[in-house]
Amino acid sequence: MRCLYMTNFIALHKQQGGQAFRDLLNRPLGNMLTVLALAFSLALPTTLFMLVKNVMMMAEAWRVQNQLTVYMNQDASDSAIDSFYNKLSQWEGIDSAAFISPDEGLTQLKQIQGLDEAISLLDSNPLPSVIVVTATNDDVVLTRVLAAKLLAESLVEEVRFDSDWLQRMVAIKSLVLTLTLVFASLMLIGVFLIIGNTLRLQVLNQKAVIQVLKLVGATDSYIIRPYLYTGVWLALAGALVAWVVTLINGLLLNTVVTKLATLYNSSFCLYGLRMDESLILLMVTGFIGLFAARLAVSKYLREIEPI
Repeated sequence: MRCLYMTNFIALHKQQGGQAFRDLLNRPLGNMLTVLALAFSLALPTTLFMLVKNVMMMAEAWRVQNQLTVYMNQDASDSAIDSFYNKLSQWEGIDSAAFISPDEGLTQLKQIQGLDEAISLLDSNPLPSVIVVTATNDDVVLTRVLAAKLLAESLVEEVRFDSDWLQRMVAIKSLVLTLTLVFASLMLIGVFLIIGNTLRLQVLNQKAVIQVLKLVGATDSYIIRPYLYTGVWLALAGALVAWVVTLINGLLLNTVVTKLATLYNSSFCLYGLRMDESLILLMVTGFIGLFAARLAVSKYLREIEPI
């Protein structure tokens, strides 16, 4: 008996869900406008989310807050620099050190696009010897103390601690993330209102049909179910179009990002939405469509009484 009830229940949902989908296809123009309104409402926060994800990935890739670049005095002899470099491994607070000779530095500089011809005009190598020091601690304050200690050495010309631009990148990441959350909240509310208002108009237009259904004994759940499916179908259609728009935005932005990364001798490219992120977009939007339809239809359904 229970198995028969479940079979009939599933068959009823399948019938009403399919009928709701066919009803949408029978009114393509009006529903297309609704779907496009939903899609562009979702495309903005989705594109911002994609950008935030890439900014966070880039920040993690360049997160080297405990790294110091030590520029040696050009008047120092090679033997003195080698001796100083060998002593660094014994310093407290230093995890590792890498030596870059002037010739190696010039070779790396030539690999940067657009600088090869300019470097070929130089009479001699102007680059100093460089030691890249990695501190054992990620704490910014302790790393600054180590930088001051290195700078006090007579062989050291300058110590570069690139933490400022990393902090700026973190601030930019927080700003973009906040903007994404704000726009996502506003746009999801907009999706909720669009679906709710669309179904409210459908209920009012089909008031006579609902009155007849109530008159012949149809339950409220039976009457409301097609509207719930309509809300879900509209939301999912809007989410699919928004996914396509986000994909196109990603391809357009990736062209610019790739060109910019090439100037910095980087192979960074823009990553789009993953499969799980796309599924989350569909699930969240579908739930919003279901919730909006439930609230909008239930309110007006209670007010409609059979003749």
